[in-house]
Amino acid sequence: MTRIFCILSCLCIASTAFPLSITNGDFENQFDVPYNKDILYWYDYGGPSIAVDQGPFFLGQITSSIFGSKCVYMGKEANTNQDGGNHTYVYQSIGFYDGNPPVVEVELDWGLAPGRVGGPMGVTVMILESDGTFVPSEWEGQAGEIYGKPGIREIGRGTIVRTTATGVVFHERFQIDLRSTVVGRELFLRFNNYKVGALVPYVQIDNITLSPSSVVNKAPQEGALYIPVWRTESGNDLVFEIVDPEITSVDVLFGPENDPNLSTKPQYKIVQNRPVSMGLNTVTLESELAQDLNWETNYYWKVLAYKSDGMGGRTLKYTGHISSFKTIQRGPYLAAVSPDVLGVWPGSSAVFTVPFSVSADTFQWYKQGNPNPLVNGSKYSGADSNSLTIFNVQRADEGTYYCVGRETATGLTSSTLAPGVLFIKELKSYYPFETTYTVGSNVYTPDVIGGKDAKLVGGASVVVSPSDPNNLFGGYLALRNPRNVTHTQYAEISDTSVVHYPELTISCWVKPELLDLDYERNARIFDFGQDSQNYFFLTLLRNTNQPYCEMKLNNSSRDTAATGDIGYGTKWLYVVLTVADGLDQDGQTATLGKIYINGQYGGGEGLYHPNEISKMYNYIGKAIDQTGTPPNFNGLIDELKIYNYAKTAEEIAREYMAVRTDVESICNMESYDLADWDYNSNCRIDLPDLAEIAERWLDNYLVYFD
Repeated sequence: MTRIFCILSCLCIASTAFPLSITNGDFENQFDVPYNKDILYWYDYGGPSIAVDQGPFFLGQITSSIFGSKCVYMGKEANTNQDGGNHTYVYQSIGFYDGNPPVVEVELDWGLAPGRVGGPMGVTVMILESDGTFVPSEWEGQAGEIYGKPGIREIGRGTIVRTTATGVVFHERFQIDLRSTVVGRELFLRFNNYKVGALVPYVQIDNITLSPSSVVNKAPQEGALYIPVWRTESGNDLVFEIVDPEITSVDVLFGPENDPNLSTKPQYKIVQNRPVSMGLNTVTLESELAQDLNWETNYYWKVLAYKSDGMGGRTLKYTGHISSFKTIQRGPYLAAVSPDVLGVWPGSSAVFTVPFSVSADTFQWYKQGNPNPLVNGSKYSGADSNSLTIFNVQRADEGTYYCVGRETATGLTSSTLAPGVLFIKELKSYYPFETTYTVGSNVYTPDVIGGKDAKLVGGASVVVSPSDPNNLFGGYLALRNPRNVTHTQYAEISDTSVVHYPELTISCWVKPELLDLDYERNARIFDFGQDSQNYFFLTLLRNTNQPYCEMKLNNSSRDTAATGDIGYGTKWLYVVLTVADGLDQDGQTATLGKIYINGQYGGGEGLYHPNEISKMYNYIGKAIDQTGTPPNFNGLIDELKIYNYAKTAEEIAREYMAVRTDVESICNMESYDLADWDYNSNCRIDLPDLAEIAERWLDNYLVYFD
């Protein structure tokens, strides 16, 4: 029997007597508003950077508080593992164990802190036993850590990773087996956040409750409020484990969607007096609960657990929580098309696949906008399989592709969860800054590729002079915005789609004027966005006297920066940024922003995609911030190019050397891994490096006993 009748939450039974308890689990008992590092009734790691705090639980905006007025806020310093033993944590005593309950259920609500970057984040709950030698203490807003300390033993834990996002709140239920606890010893409940990859887990936790449990679900499924349940001809199994030896039978109550309290008759289904084997302590309800279920419907269920009354009958001991699940649509299920976005060169091939399917046994591919199915031939292969190949990709082939699966047994069909987008890699906009034209009172410089022309504002000019030593390519954009002068000069692109592509490369040559770097350090090379809280920019700036280049995207509060001497006021700089999905340094899928200076990789970091911000304004040489702080760019800009794909480090290096013919080579710092052996730092292993290694061959620093 296939056990695919999954339940979201751990099956749990409540009792009327419960010696263990939690204080201030909703964090409403704090008197000062809105923040205090010392959380009442909790030992908490506050830290010098306010790693744990207490304040309103936001649904993503300050004006949309939920769960009353308070929660615990865990962030800033990120725990590096599930234990969370090095940064943010809170804990408190929950009482002394008297042998009951055998299992405790810990529930909580949690989600992403306001104004933070969503993504995979982790939370751990622990119950720890103390032999009495550990004494909790707190100093300077920091609790003395309990985990791993002498006299402390971990009884059990639950840990969960969720993909967090603004406005999403998770309700978790963890069951921790207490049967290994020594009766009479004190128990502590502890929470921490932890990193998943490189993402700092800024999370808020609220509504922590404890309840006893006598039933443990063997295979809870993560990641959804309702669990897909497949209805098959062979039926489904509901399997759970009884951990209380007094329980001899259970009733399982089912209710339809309009009777969530399971309190009125008729019940949808009642499985009564199912005996519990004292040897196996397992209940399997085969098929009985799966009869006559409707598709795409919410169902509710709970368990009544009974013990023997000693006279051949039974007595109710526990009444379980109400849980729910949702049946998925009838018919085949197809996952999203992979890859979701695919860029190829003209004339090459593209391949889309459906990674897996449940019960679909035939397939058919379509292109969105065309009702006719794709047909195998010179253009397509695999149009009737789960893998489609498109040959000799041309402009007409760009678009969205999806697959329809069919289940022969039922005749039902279903489309892929999400389609795949195909595009041709190409240069989309090019501003050579060599000519201008006038329309009415406005002066424009053309985008010679895409037609998204830029308007010159406030005295900005295009300078074309063969004798000008600044002229590298025939002309340049001159923006004169020095200190003590009203900053008026910039260029504006009115077409808001100018950088709206699945991937992105923006390259340009810039020459900033060195007048007062402290004043001009935040002037933007370009800035695309809506306002001071919603933008995507590239800028030159200086930190502790070290000039560097920075790309930043607000709306994610993350940025990427490249460090290195970039020669202010002395020469033209070739600056390139790329944005594309990839794997970060921890192997996690992320949108990566990278910066290259003079052909060499300077740095990179995960960020939101620029497509995720609104773009009302697209400025060259000016910030979205209309207040004049930071100031406009003061200097020269040339050869601004925008591509719809992310260029490689090799391509960018060759483009730089094609202009700077005096440069023979560029070290590919993005993949450079020779630092331990490249003694002369020339980006390769050569004879001088081997000589250095040979000179130290068999050097011995070992210390022996005799």
